[in-house]
Amino acid sequence: MPPSSGELWGHHLMPSQVDVDCLLPNGIIISLPCYRDANLGTIKFELWKEAKKYPLFSQLSDASSYIFVSITQDAEREEFYDETRRLCDLRLFQPILKVVEPKGNREEKMLNYDIGIAIGMSVNEFNDNKDLEIMTFRRRVLDVCKMAVEERDSRGNLSQARYVYPPDIHHSAQLPPHINERIEKEGKGKIMICIWVVSASDRQKYTVGVSHMATPEEVIAEAIRRRTRLMNMSPEQQRRCIVEYQDSYILKVCGCELFLLEKYPVSQFKYMRTCISRSRIPQLMLMSKEGVFSSLPKNIFTIPAYVMKGVSAFQDINKQNTTSLWNMDAMLKIKINSAMYVNVKEKGEIYVKTGIYHGTESLCPIKDTARVESSNPKWNQWLEYDLYLPDIPRCARLCLALCCVSKKQKKKQVHYALAWGNINLLDFNNRLLCEKTTLRLWPVPQGQEDMLNPIGVPGPCPNGDSPCVEIEFHRFGMPVSYPTEAQIDEYANWLSSRNRNQAHVQGSTTAPPLMNEPLSKTEQDQLQEIIRRDPLSELSEQDKELLWKSRHACIPIPGSLPKLLQAVKWYSREDVVQVYVLLREWPIVSTETALELLYCTFTDLTVRRFAVKCLEEGLTDDQLSQFLLQLVQVLKFEPYFDNYLTRFLLRRALLSQRIGHFFFWHLKSEMHQANIRQRFGLILEAYCRGCGAYLKSLCRQVEALDKLAKLSDSVKMEREETQMKVLCSQVQQADYMEALQHFPSPLNNSYILGDLIIEDCEVKHSKKKPLQLVWQNPDAMSELLFTDFKILFKNGDDLRQDMLTLQVIGIMDSIWQGEGLDLRLIPYGCLATGPNMGMIEVVRNARTVLKILSQDIRSAMMVRTKELHSWIKEKNKGDRYQQAIELFTMSCAGYCVATFILGIGDRHPSNIMVTEEGQVFHIDFGHFLDHRKKKFGINRERVPFVLTEDFIRVIARGQDNPIKSQEFADFMELCGKAYLSLRKHSNVFITLFTMMLSCGIPELQSLDDIGYLRKTFVVEKSEQEALEYFQKRFNEAYGGAWTTKLDWFFHWVKHGN
Repeated sequence: MPPSSGELWGHHLMPSQVDVDCLLPNGIIISLPCYRDANLGTIKFELWKEAKKYPLFSQLSDASSYIFVSITQDAEREEFYDETRRLCDLRLFQPILKVVEPKGNREEKMLNYDIGIAIGMSVNEFNDNKDLEIMTFRRRVLDVCKMAVEERDSRGNLSQARYVYPPDIHHSAQLPPHINERIEKEGKGKIMICIWVVSASDRQKYTVGVSHMATPEEVIAEAIRRRTRLMNMSPEQQRRCIVEYQDSYILKVCGCELFLLEKYPVSQFKYMRTCISRSRIPQLMLMSKEGVFSSLPKNIFTIPAYVMKGVSAFQDINKQNTTSLWNMDAMLKIKINSAMYVNVKEKGEIYVKTGIYHGTESLCPIKDTARVESSNPKWNQWLEYDLYLPDIPRCARLCLALCCVSKKQKKKQVHYALAWGNINLLDFNNRLLCEKTTLRLWPVPQGQEDMLNPIGVPGPCPNGDSPCVEIEFHRFGMPVSYPTEAQIDEYANWLSSRNRNQAHVQGSTTAPPLMNEPLSKTEQDQLQEIIRRDPLSELSEQDKELLWKSRHACIPIPGSLPKLLQAVKWYSREDVVQVYVLLREWPIVSTETALELLYCTFTDLTVRRFAVKCLEEGLTDDQLSQFLLQLVQVLKFEPYFDNYLTRFLLRRALLSQRIGHFFFWHLKSEMHQANIRQRFGLILEAYCRGCGAYLKSLCRQVEALDKLAKLSDSVKMEREETQMKVLCSQVQQADYMEALQHFPSPLNNSYILGDLIIEDCEVKHSKKKPLQLVWQNPDAMSELLFTDFKILFKNGDDLRQDMLTLQVIGIMDSIWQGEGLDLRLIPYGCLATGPNMGMIEVVRNARTVLKILSQDIRSAMMVRTKELHSWIKEKNKGDRYQQAIELFTMSCAGYCVATFILGIGDRHPSNIMVTEEGQVFHIDFGHFLDHRKKKFGINRERVPFVLTEDFIRVIARGQDNPIKSQEFADFMELCGKAYLSLRKHSNVFITLFTMMLSCGIPELQSLDDIGYLRKTFVVEKSEQEALEYFQKRFNEAYGGAWTTKLDWFFHWVKHGN
């Protein structure tokens, strides 16, 4: 079920009343007038009242014995079990409802219906699929769900609460230096915490001081001690009270659904650490543990009926006698028979280009078929590859492209791909393909230069009209399977024995190097230099030879593994087996290295299993949340549906509702893409079966976003002067009020969106007419956090680039915080929820620089540069002024460095904002990696980052010659320090962007785009040379401030009014 195009086929909105044709089981058809927002229960009640007036009513059973079915806009027959659903939300093709008796397990069908609503496709698509790999995956992945549910229940209510309210903590309890200093300076070594005790008629608060290493239980004990002191209890009575009541309470953050569970130090909780860094007193609420536990939703995990599908077929296949691939003595041969559904614009010859790949590496020379006329695409041609069958690696794939040769007179022949396809040479069950198959091909993606697409998804295109190629694999006497682990071990032992024997042969020129052959000093230095290189640096053949020779010497250097794997000859089983042996000895690698091993380059199952093992041992929930966006993307590089990464992510998502929430949305947002719809749909189905009662909450979020999409489409069709009126009138309809209130925020499921404050909602004036929506915070203590939540809903803009940029800015902030640099960035919430659709958090009390400067047109030019400083000074009187300038300076430094490193373009005064407290932040990241906005083919931006005299004057506290001020010199030094701090982690950023290559962001299509990061980090130079490069670019920024102001002036002319 793709996103709705309207409530009824051809209509954004149904008419307020519509005649619904109801087909009864007794053969009677009744045309029933129904309101668009009537629910199915009401419609059924009215239908039965009307049916009494018709013949054959006596043949009908009670109304509760039936359900409605109909055809939806996706041409799917859908059964409607939930009778609270409204007519306008069914997405009917025509207003026709058929009444039938339900068949099968009602509870399971209702669950399947909810899963279909949540993931955007009917579960019946999977139930009807006869593919053995899909059936096997659906059955096996239930084990992951079952084990996760059992783990959630292992400690009773406590572990269930931990799932629903996972502790929001930093990955390390060690405090950054600046937090430590603040605690010592402001709290004399203690954290002051305000504890609220709230009853139906009263509120009391107690301020306690505790060590930053105190656990939540110890904070509760201190609060009880404080209260008993006020009651004049003796020390012994106080002690008994603490012992009796300490375990009866839980601490909750006032204003949201965050709880301080488990025995972590309170300073490790993100909320607490943020309060400390902002010099605010944390506001916590004492909650009854019994009350919290009793409100936990009951989670029931049931095994679906399809669990037995495909079992007998799978067992029959595995009963067959097989021979090992390593017993074969032949070269790989594949026959290309013919092509069908080929559309060629002009007459010409076509052929099939083929290659055997392992990841991005070609295992042997490319082979082409003969050329034939496009009108009769038949070849019946065997292609023999220079690849010995026993040397085929486990994850080798056939990549092919249907190509055309244009016949233009007097011009050179032009070859171009019409379509491409990939197919794994060994199936999910380790069997070598040995039959005739027809592969439906995929359209060539925009910007793809190479004919073959080895990192593209394996398997057929689901479009029935796409071109297809009939392929025939060589048939052997019996099925051929990849060697078992026992056979691999046996071969490894034989290799080891052979190598030892050959090493003793005097004068042998063919003997391989000894396993522990010492390296010369020169070789050791060369090896260290190779290992230090960034992930995108290319290795020469000499580099690879040295790495392979030094493979055992690399074991004590775990981070060398990605480089070593690039030196492996994957077309040689000897190399591959030796790598497998090495991996058993290899130490656990860092998270950064493990992420690198999940690139499309490393497709081998054993390598990817090792990478996931490292993540399992080293990745905290906090770190997993940071990298989840990339980990979801690299699922696309897995050769098979069932893999270690999918199981790892699914398990962690089912153990933490916070991780599961974003795991769901990162998958759901790409369900419209045909090439991954099946894979992501299967993972989402498994998640929804295991997530328990949270499925209902996800359905509510999906339905709310669907309503917002329809609302946005309706508003866009109106004239600008009537858009607000349409917005207000439409959201007040019963179905909209029901769907858009009282559900968790998709941006942060710890926030509950309460009543919609309609009078504060608005339609923004930008091109896509985003909706700014305001919800009340329903929490009893909301005034201590936020009384409302403001969210921008965008329909028509691709938010994936913004989401990636903000994620990376958040990681930059974490790195700086860890090194004692609090540069006060605002990586506000941003979530892509579907194709060109998503939500953005609205930052409070902030204005664009344009609004601040537009009080006077002269301030948009260089004539006046004091306007921004004056505004900040006006908003921050007395002592607050110095704090505001410091906040402006720190945040300006952070964003200068971040936008420079990421090459963020299209910077103008409408997408740079300042809060009333003086904090600078950037919004709208439509251009990055130096893809700058152009006008008439000319770059509009001529400086690496924005640093106009308006900003410099604020930093210099309003001085007349700000560039010469000490404050500006300190600012430059701060920027250099921040830059070098990030540069030490340059590999992390390169890795994260490389993992996103598969996501389809237009400005992130190739390694050349990521090359910009290598340039800004100056990865091949020393730290001093890198700092000099940064300072040179920094000088260009404020030296070229006049060009930025000129751009700003024209932006003001266009948008200032």
